[in-house]
Amino acid sequence: MTATPANQSRSFWQTNRGVLALCFVLLELLFFATDSVGVPAHAYVSGDVGGTPYLSVWFMVSFLIPAALVMPVVGSLKARFGAKTLTIFGPGLFGIACLVSSTAQDPQLFIAMRILQGIGGGFIPALAGGYLGAELGKEYNTMGKGMVALAVVSGACIGIPISAMITWHLSWRFLYVLIGILALIAVSIIFKLMPQTGGDSQYEIDWLGYSFMSGGFGLLSLSLIVGNQREWFADPIYIVMLWTSILLLGLFAWRMATKPKLIDLRIFKDINYCVGVITLTSVAFFLFMVFALVPRFLVIATNNKIENYGLTFIPFSFAAIITGAFASPGISPLVLAKTIAQKKKICSAAIFAFALNSLWMANTSSHQDNINIGIQLVIIATCFALICCMEIQMALTTMSPELLVSASSILFFGTNIAKALSGGVTSAIFTVTSQGSWARFREQIHPSNTALEPFLQQLHGHGQGITGAMWSQASLELINKEIARQAEVVSYINIATMVGFVLLLLCLLPFFHRPAEARKT
Repeated sequence: MTATPANQSRSFWQTNRGVLALCFVLLELLFFATDSVGVPAHAYVSGDVGGTPYLSVWFMVSFLIPAALVMPVVGSLKARFGAKTLTIFGPGLFGIACLVSSTAQDPQLFIAMRILQGIGGGFIPALAGGYLGAELGKEYNTMGKGMVALAVVSGACIGIPISAMITWHLSWRFLYVLIGILALIAVSIIFKLMPQTGGDSQYEIDWLGYSFMSGGFGLLSLSLIVGNQREWFADPIYIVMLWTSILLLGLFAWRMATKPKLIDLRIFKDINYCVGVITLTSVAFFLFMVFALVPRFLVIATNNKIENYGLTFIPFSFAAIITGAFASPGISPLVLAKTIAQKKKICSAAIFAFALNSLWMANTSSHQDNINIGIQLVIIATCFALICCMEIQMALTTMSPELLVSASSILFFGTNIAKALSGGVTSAIFTVTSQGSWARFREQIHPSNTALEPFLQQLHGHGQGITGAMWSQASLELINKEIARQAEVVSYINIATMVGFVLLLLCLLPFFHRPAEARKT
């Protein structure tokens, strides 16, 4: 009696490989969700542990930058110590750091734990990509690569609404405890079921090259934050950080040309992988700009609370997960694209649609309706899921199985460092445009301006209201609040417009992919 495909699939999930696959998917979900949970949760963290707006920025980058910087060395560490050892160490450190961070009573401990979360979590995408893409057996490897992409999309999208609802109704501490416990459960199952994989104790890791790489990219990412908070070239610390990062990146390029031990350069012989890395990294830079815009806009410009915008993001998450499922082979019986030729057309169309949606988002005001924003978010989610799923699959489709850990590490390093740089650039644009907006709007503040009558009416009859040509503290507070909202809208419009026009050009990148049979070995 011949087994049906449904029975074969059911039996697969009952095997150790199937259970391990689910554990790796869970770890991927937790890693990518942990970054996005910071958008709503860190507002609570900052107030609870005595942080300031200055410090709260570091809550985000202290996770993102270490996670990105760990990824390029994962391939070398796997060759030296074996996949199982790293899978226990990295996600285990990630889970423990999440648990400890939930006990933080001061910002210093919380930032330290966020750094450890990033270091441990940075192992997860590469190890998950290697296992799911190469260790499930020839029959299921295509499905495994689809699971990698779907987990990335789902984790990045569910973090915002889930964290918003949990922190609003329960606590940010409960959120980090939950993430930590789930991660450690997955690690314990992997420890029990995953076969031991030995490493080569003689394998040479280029720590000097890694120091140049991590120092260069790390300082460049941090310099964007420091420069934005310290008036850029007016601050000597920013100047030193910037020039040091450029020097270190130059030394890293020299090291790779003379002794390329850090990264297995064989991965770059695959044209589809190279195009995938370039496309996903460049597009991710601008995608995350838009991601950073919406939650802030909903709170500052349209006066939403965290609970409100958490509800607004729920359709966004469902749209991303459903689209990702249909775009991932082996996940859904109906697959949108099976060949690279089909995938690159869909990816290009998704980038183009995202560009048009960004230009639509730029046509906004402080009276924007949540339903309208919700529709825009659903379009973002659909496009984001298609771009990520198609590009990740195309990048890994023709990659040799033994190179998948190295390939996954560099692929996700590109997207994560793009996100770190994107955050710094977005903050800089916000600062420049909002400062200009404040100066322009404040010029219009004088008692004879009839546009300000609504503010005056709220203060009539109060002893501290308006008297003659003088503004009181109360009236200025109301006016400054409104100026802040309008400055936020101007920044939002500027960034959304820029992203839209740039993505119109980037939609051509997917067409450089080549059919699977064109791979050169």
